[in-house]
Amino acid sequence: MNMKRIILLLLPLLALGCQAQEKKNFDINKYKDVILKEYAYPRYAKSADDTVLKDYAFIDIDGDGKSELWVRGDESQDWQGVFSLDGDSLTLLADADVCSEIKVYKNAVGYHSYISPGQVDEAYSVLKDSRIVSSAEMNMKFDIFSDEQEVEYEGYAVNGKEVDEDTYNEFVQKLGDIVEVTPEWILIE
Repeated sequence: MNMKRIILLLLPLLALGCQAQEKKNFDINKYKDVILKEYAYPRYAKSADDTVLKDYAFIDIDGDGKSELWVRGDESQDWQGVFSLDGDSLTLLADADVCSEIKVYKNAVGYHSYISPGQVDEAYSVLKDSRIVSSAEMNMKFDIFSDEQEVEYEGYAVNGKEVDEDTYNEFVQKLGDIVEVTPEWILIE
């Protein structure tokens, strides 16, 4: 067996070893204040005392060997967020609360949320090399007091540009099936 072939066979194992070392040296406390103040509080909490980060996990959404960070709040708030890490900077990929759910796809992550009675939101981020390469979002508000719950507002966007419903639905269909993930949660102390 030639040396090039051996190296190619060993690369995935080396990547796993580096990823394990990265996880072992990871300090969630370095990011805790930023996650709470910039993401959790403004989106879902009534005040700074409402959300407490409970645990975190690593998942490799796009299979590039670099883990994304999934953080969860305590049970009373149920806030959670998925972030890509690039050095010391975080990029929010998806977040959810008690009325939402995080969905993981091959190479993508998103959320579906019933923000309040009469409002539904969705957003998706497609990743390559742990960076967002495309995204889509939908917001719908409807009159919960009308007999047919008539739609008052519908908005669709792909890559930050307003699109029609069909274009949005094509984007979402290309995500494929939801991937079942079982994160290994690490308690935040």
